Amino acid sequence: MLHFVMMFAATAIIDSVSAHNGAHVVIRHGAVQHVSGDTRCYSTRMSGHELVIDNPGNCSRDERGVIEVVTPSLSAVAVSNGGSLQASGAFPAQPSIEAAVEQGGTIDIRFIAAQRVTASVYSGGRIFVNARNTLDATIDSGGVVTYWGEARDVRKSVYNGGVVQRGAEDDAFSAETPTSTANPCRDSTKRSRYRRESCR
Repeated sequence: MLHFVMMFAATAIIDSVSAHNGAHVVIRHGAVQHVSGDTRCYSTRMSGHELVIDNPGNCSRDERGVIEVVTPSLSAVAVSNGGSLQASGAFPAQPSIEAAVEQGGTIDIRFIAAQRVTASVYSGGRIFVNARNTLDATIDSGGVVTYWGEARDVRKSVYNGGVVQRGAEDDAFSAETPTSTANPCRDSTKRSRYRRESCR
């Protein structure tokens, strides 16, 4: 039996979301914010305006399901130590958004166009974004940043392996997370323990 929770609907402003240790999160747009999911498998807390979602290891991978977050706006997302965070459905364009993956995981926010996007990957992982004007992409020790949109100012910083690439047009509005042409597990001179696990 799933145990669902709805919280933070009126008491806190969710402006950013982070997922840790294999947590799987779906973000949707809505005027009234709320969070729902299986409380046996995930813990949630607020840190300022950031919703922090963690997987404490109470459930197997097959049991976890997802946490769904509904919010009217979003300025930052992050994933660490595996897991995923995906925007689903129509979402208003944002002035700026930051996306960060550390030690494995995937962020897919193609459906949230932003004037300025800052994307960073450390020690493996994938980020999919939609940049209208400016993209600042940094990769250290392996990873992939794939972008769509009309960004004219694309700044790339890659250290010890990694790829920053434009996404295929056919994948721009696909409901499925694209299969990257680059391999974050191969395109690096370093492989941490966490990334070895995420690449299995």
